[in-house]
Parts: sequence; structure tokens; C-alpha cells
Amino acid sequence: MTKISIFLTRRADLTHAEFVDYWTQKHNALIASLPAGEVPVRRYVQLLPTNDEIPGVSNAVYDGVAEVWVDDVADAARWFTSDTYTTVVAEDEEKFLDRSRTRFLYTTESPVFG
Repeated sequence: MTKISIFLTRRADLTHAEFVDYWTQKHNALIASLPAGEVPVRRYVQLLPTNDEIPGVSNAVYDGVAEVWVDDVADAARWFTSDTYTTVVAEDEEKFLDRSRTRFLYTTESPVFG
């Protein structure tokens, strides 16, 4: 299984609250409305930053992180290059994301404890 962490930055004309509202409400509804089986994603989690800080530790500057689990990178490539993603989903992302600043990190997990 491959886990993709997608680091998201909001459009400059949106507040963080507007970004969160759109991403968690409208964008989620769009994703949920796609035909069953079209999205080869096993798990999808949205991570929203808190206002917490630890002195001496730098915070990331992203507005959110999407975590996506797929069977392998081929499934991810099939999804992110599909007609549905490149038209419907990407078009919706333009409404709340600065897509030029979106970054992908492809990983496998190596549990240490827990």
C-alpha cells in the first residue's frame, strides 16, 4: 500500500476559514458524488492544522494535508491522470487551492510502535 500526503495551500484571495469550509464541505460532497469504483482510493483523510505551537519548533505553512491510501503508485497515476480528475476534480480544486503550490509525498509506512 502507498500513502500519499498532499500538502495544500489555499488561494491567496481566501481566508483559512473559507478554504476549510470549501474543502471539507463542498469538495468532499463532489468527491462523494463520483461513481462508485471510479476512485481507486482505499482511504482518504483530511488533516487540518491547529493553532498550537511548541517554542523552538517551526510550524509548516500549509493550510491542510490530504492523506490518500492507494494499492500502488499505478493506481495513483491512473486516478490523477483520469478524465474525471483532470476535469471535474481539478476544476473544483481551482476554487479553493493554489494548485501551483500543492506538493505530493509518496510513502510507505514502517510502524515503530502503536
